[in-house]
Amino acid sequence: MKHKVFILLVVLFFSCNNENERKIAVFNNYFEALKEESDQKWLYTTDTVKLWFDKKEGEPILIVKNDTSTGKWAGWDKVMKSKSYYDSIWFEKSEQVIRGYFFEENDFYKLINKKPTKTLRSYWLNDNNKIEEILIYWIPGVNTTTAQHLKPIIAWAEKYDSLRLSRIYQNGIIPSAENAREWKELINEYNEMKK
Repeated sequence: MKHKVFILLVVLFFSCNNENERKIAVFNNYFEALKEESDQKWLYTTDTVKLWFDKKEGEPILIVKNDTSTGKWAGWDKVMKSKSYYDSIWFEKSEQVIRGYFFEENDFYKLINKKPTKTLRSYWLNDNNKIEEILIYWIPGVNTTTAQHLKPIIAWAEKYDSLRLSRIYQNGIIPSAENAREWKELINEYNEMKK
């Protein structure tokens, strides 16, 4: 009897590890397709993915499968060459969630001397191993804010290029591809002036 229980435990252990590996493989395939901006990413998601920032509360942002709309930051991210990567991910069986520490970097951060932003991301999978919910959590005390880095640039621009600044910044960045190009020019001019 003890021998049968031991064999059952071994089988359960390896089946759990295989399940974990399958979940991680699904996520890795999704993330690679996402980085490559490939429609293959939809193979790994439900028809509608719910996205929250900081807390899984209130109305989520809905990402609809095969929707060509990519949100107001899409043009900005393309011009600024935004990219994400992770240093570690793991699967938590109790919640059917893949979690990991992710970093985002882009040309804008480089121009304003901001380190990549670190977040803890959670990806919930349904019973069919499809991503159905995402939570992106900014880790307190780890990241500097964009506003901190922009403060001297905005002060300079208010004095020397207030018209351009009013087009691209109104109590925050106004995201678009055109404004991303304007920000690159403005920050390069500011950096040249500092030399």
